[in-house]
Amino acid sequence: MDRITAPFVAADEEVEERDHRFNAYRFAASDNAKAIVSEVIRLLLNYEAHFGLRKNTRRAADQETFDLTVAAILSDLMYHHLTERGGDVYTTRSNRLLATKSRYRPAAYNKMFPYILDLMENPEMGFVVQDVPPPLRGQSRSTVIRPGVSLLSRIEEHDIGLDDFGEQPHGETIILKRTKDEGDYWDEGGLKEYFDTAVTAQFRRELAEINQWLASADLRFSRTGIPWPHTAFHIDDRQLRRIFTQDRFDSGGRLFGGFWQRLRKHERRQGLWISGEKALELDYGQVGPRILYGLAGQKPPAEDLYQLWGYVQQRDGIKRVMNAMIFASERLARFPRETRKLFRSSDKIGEVVKAIEAKHPLIKDQFHRGLGHEAQFVESQIMVEIILTLKAGGIMALPIHDAVLIPASQLTIATDIMLSIFEKYTGVQGTVSVEG
Repeated sequence: MDRITAPFVAADEEVEERDHRFNAYRFAASDNAKAIVSEVIRLLLNYEAHFGLRKNTRRAADQETFDLTVAAILSDLMYHHLTERGGDVYTTRSNRLLATKSRYRPAAYNKMFPYILDLMENPEMGFVVQDVPPPLRGQSRSTVIRPGVSLLSRIEEHDIGLDDFGEQPHGETIILKRTKDEGDYWDEGGLKEYFDTAVTAQFRRELAEINQWLASADLRFSRTGIPWPHTAFHIDDRQLRRIFTQDRFDSGGRLFGGFWQRLRKHERRQGLWISGEKALELDYGQVGPRILYGLAGQKPPAEDLYQLWGYVQQRDGIKRVMNAMIFASERLARFPRETRKLFRSSDKIGEVVKAIEAKHPLIKDQFHRGLGHEAQFVESQIMVEIILTLKAGGIMALPIHDAVLIPASQLTIATDIMLSIFEKYTGVQGTVSVEG
């Protein structure tokens, strides 16, 4: 199987997508934005003809791909230029990737992509600026692109805004990530091609049903009273993808995509409305450890699983370390990233690990076995069934990994369904709370 790296997915598995990775599914939705795209395509074709860059006229299919690629580049650059963080977009120019057949690659990502970028960057055109890194092993190969002066002037002339753009449905919704090669320092992991089976077909059918339901949802968002900065998004960006990990379809499987996942918590609480009602976020409590208890065939203690004697003020740190222990394949020798600051200067990782094991003797042998991805798969199966069950009852639900957003009036029904399905999959009782 060919190995395809992450640029073909709009949002990576565990990365909060604040940096702008090129989105090849972006398109011009308004007449003003379409006018810019049409003008640029005409100018590029004239440029090619004037300088004799092509000997033959493109076939109809090739011209369609050319137009689609130009439109995607322009739309994504203009869109991100209008966001608070500016217009820098990260992409790839790798011929090995762009010329490789892949279920993950959108039509706008093709072997002509670097040529079109260069064409748009020519001084006579000035629609794109590129920062292309040197081809040195170990350095990032991502190219940074941003709007050129010609495109910036047209954004202003046509009074372009974020609402002038839309996002096409993504092609592949069932995504498999390969295991990172631990022997290769430069291996950043990536996507893996696969053959469809009855299992992947079922996952795809379930997700198609969910995505059709989400597309019809009555969703509204109001920024009134929400402090800056505001997260940029489009209300119609609703398609979900399931991302599986470790080369397996029983590993990971979380749902990604949907504008609500990019919103900050306070934005969701204050601004999101579902089916004409204020949205509530229902969150599973201590989901990782509880699933681990279920996998071990044990019952968790009734008290807070993250509250340890001697570490009363360090609960957030204990939570982070404990979840790292669930994912780790070797005993932790240092504090996980960004967790040291959550502990006292006198605390040592070995002592913290021992305290967690002492708190949870029934699952002590389940830590440091790399079971986190397996637990995450159970969580993802739970979430898929929750959404489909709520859908059967006519209740809209928006998933955020181990939480769902629902209309406020459906609090009791949704909570009961979440608790029931959690126990069905794990054999242990779960907890559900209202976020915030």
